[in-house]
Amino acid sequence: MKVFASWSGDPSKAVAMALKSWLRYVFPRLEVWMSEQDIHAGAKWGVELGKALAECKLGIICLTPESLGSHWLSFEAGALSAAIDGSRVIPYRFQLRTSDIRPPLSQFQDVGADKDGTYRLVQSINEAFGKEWYREEEELRTVFHTWWPKLEKALEAVQDVKSVKERTDRDLLEEILDLARKEGIRDLNAVLVQLFAIPNVRRVEVANKEVAGTITNRIALRITVTKKMPMAEIPREQLIPKSIFGMPTDVVEGA
Repeated sequence: MKVFASWSGDPSKAVAMALKSWLRYVFPRLEVWMSEQDIHAGAKWGVELGKALAECKLGIICLTPESLGSHWLSFEAGALSAAIDGSRVIPYRFQLRTSDIRPPLSQFQDVGADKDGTYRLVQSINEAFGKEWYREEEELRTVFHTWWPKLEKALEAVQDVKSVKERTDRDLLEEILDLARKEGIRDLNAVLVQLFAIPNVRRVEVANKEVAGTITNRIALRITVTKKMPMAEIPREQLIPKSIFGMPTDVVEGA
């Protein structure tokens, strides 16, 4: 049993981690997958993300006031809706109302991070995994009420979590998504998922563009590959999507 928890920013991450720990009391065999936390050091995070999406049957998007404008959440929501039945992508609102949520996240049926909303989330998880793991309603309600105070206390602590301004891989990808929006590139979600699945791609980041060996002030998408090869030698399925080059792009060789 595996579900995917999407987050952006420290408060959102704290909500996701609280939910991840707590859901194991309700569903002991459930695995909640969180990007970064569940990717081992040195692993290609894009490949690991793709594997997780293929294995998950339900996605939870942890929304907080700080994460509402996150391009990253929109990216993962798009990837989730492509990989999972759209009705099983659930925004989990912390200190937010339904009316606070804007497209594309508003297309999904959200629940609040309160007792009633969390029970609806638990019901959705219960239904997603079918008869093999299914809890009858009476049993589910009993287990939920037993453990709800533990999550309630953890969520109260999230109110004291402040966002720490550090440039992480997620921050860089946020810049990529914003850059793509400004350049008018469509279907970037699908393009990035395809890009991260290429074995030769080692890293994707935002950096100052190089022109003839000179660093410019222009921001570009830098794709680091293990080995640069002539186009004719690259298998078709491993080619970098052409639409990526609609924005300023550098492809460099490195470890």
